[in-house]
Amino acid sequence: MRAVSYLGGHLGGSLTRALLSPAALLAPATETADRWLIALRWIAILGMLATSLIARHLVPALDLDPLLAIFAALAALNLGWRLIAARRPGDAPLVAVQVVVDVVTLTAILWFSGGTSNPFAVFLSFHIVLAGLLCGARMCVAVAILTLAAVAVLSFADPLPLAGAPLGVVEVRRIGNIVSLGALAAFIAFFIIVTVRRLDQLRDEGARNEKLVVLGRLVGTMSHELNTPLNTILLASKDLVEVGREVGSAEVSRLAQTVVDEAERASELVGLVRGHVRPDHHPQPLDLSSLVREFSERELTRLGFAGERRIEPAAPLQALLLRAGVCQVLSNVLTNAVQATAAQSTPRIAVRLRPRRGRAEITVEDNGPGLSRALLARAGEPFQTTKAETGGMGLGLYVSSLLAERMGGSLSIENMSGGGARVTLTVPTEGS
Repeated sequence: MRAVSYLGGHLGGSLTRALLSPAALLAPATETADRWLIALRWIAILGMLATSLIARHLVPALDLDPLLAIFAALAALNLGWRLIAARRPGDAPLVAVQVVVDVVTLTAILWFSGGTSNPFAVFLSFHIVLAGLLCGARMCVAVAILTLAAVAVLSFADPLPLAGAPLGVVEVRRIGNIVSLGALAAFIAFFIIVTVRRLDQLRDEGARNEKLVVLGRLVGTMSHELNTPLNTILLASKDLVEVGREVGSAEVSRLAQTVVDEAERASELVGLVRGHVRPDHHPQPLDLSSLVREFSERELTRLGFAGERRIEPAAPLQALLLRAGVCQVLSNVLTNAVQATAAQSTPRIAVRLRPRRGRAEITVEDNGPGLSRALLARAGEPFQTTKAETGGMGLGLYVSSLLAERMGGSLSIENMSGGGARVTLTVPTEGS
């Protein structure tokens, strides 16, 4: 029964690892999985210590000394795992070795607590599941063979000394069977629930990814087809600028130049999204301070923002970037900020530029409602929007993320503690 109690603690960790592994199977990195197993094993050790105190009263004839020695060795070993994992991040994973050591440790515990007569001996098989989920098919087969060898060895172990149990042999065995079968049922139920939910999630993600692939091809095709009319508009508007000058109409020239600027901007954006850069469109030295200040002021005015605006550029900050890319990201982010604050009684938008460790951070903050947790988790993915009812397609942040990557930077979004959202564009500066 001591083994029943110990295994309740030790296998609590093994069970937890097996139960949770479907959710972790596709997500954690190898070093994360290592630390995940180590953390859960500490829970198992604590459970073992608690159940050991109970077992002392149920089976007085059971020798606790070798079991406590294994317990101490397991705690020391787990500490060693933690130190090793912390000092070798990114190296070959320790998960397979940990599972093998767990099987050996459990075999040693069972040897001193009844061998195969212990009702919790069945939990040796759970390590096979754990190996299959975390280590792959080959390791699963290897652990299965190791488990069979462990069962063969344990068949020679002395049975549990239940003769002197205060509750009687039958009652102790009944308790052991109830606890072991209950734990097994809980494992299976929880395992199925987690697996089904994970499969549903993967199925939904697969369907969504298929749609995104189709939409991505469609967007690529549309971008290609848009180049021809955009070039036509660009040429015609340039001619119109000259016509306005010839007839002496400054207003016609100004409007025509606006068409030229916007057509060039649209053409550059299409090229950047498709990954193409025109010969005349290349990274150039920029004073980010001036660019951010002037463009933000002009864009907020164009968007009709009448609230409080705070633009805080840093001292002159040089960077080698695509001017069109920076402007388009700022335009998309500022548009979102203006729309987010439209319902506020006192809308506020702040634009800041700060140097940080060889890079520049351009942040745009608003006092809007922020993003829901679900939408925040998918921010930057295509077709994720809070403005679907008003025609929003959810491509602004997605395009901005692509442009940031093209420039060697990144785009992040978060909710602020006081309300509102903060979008940060991080780009390399000159010489970084």
